[in-house]
Amino acid sequence: MRPGARIRNGCSIGPVCRIGGEVEESIIHGYSNKYHDGFLGHAYVGEWVNLGALTTNSDLKNTYGTVRVGPEKVDTGRQKVGAFIADFVKTSVGTLLYTGKRVGVASHLHGLIAEDVPSFTIYAKSLGVEPVELEPESALKTLERMMARRGLSPTNAVRRLLERVFYITEREKLQAGVKRGRFSLSP
Repeated sequence: MRPGARIRNGCSIGPVCRIGGEVEESIIHGYSNKYHDGFLGHAYVGEWVNLGALTTNSDLKNTYGTVRVGPEKVDTGRQKVGAFIADFVKTSVGTLLYTGKRVGVASHLHGLIAEDVPSFTIYAKSLGVEPVELEPESALKTLERMMARRGLSPTNAVRRLLERVFYITEREKLQAGVKRGRFSLSP
């Protein structure tokens, strides 16, 4: 834990995590980083996730109503539900996630996240960029770099799993309008 981190009740934090800022009622799996300021509340965070500085999720709607999640808008019956962030996700500085949003495996987030994000998606709609597919080779190269910082490397099983998840989520990406191509913030 980072000195000055505000870890509230109800947190479960896995091994080799770096935690800072404010965290409340959240599950964070191993090797994930939320080292800088920002709020993470009533959230679920997978393994090998990096939440950039000032990444914040909302866990309470402005209406104080119960949170509904997913495309079917299933009512959770709860007033507080944060983000659901899958393994290998990365957020850039200042990323903001609306209440109850789901983020798929290996996605990269920039800006304001007001809708669910499919796996293997580079998402920056609030910055004027349409969602772009993240190639599995790129996700794996990023994971290799991240794991190397801990003296580890991805196993063959993890490599195969990433490739499999990429292919089984093709329909979800297509339905969400994720395009193939290169991501760029400049016109």
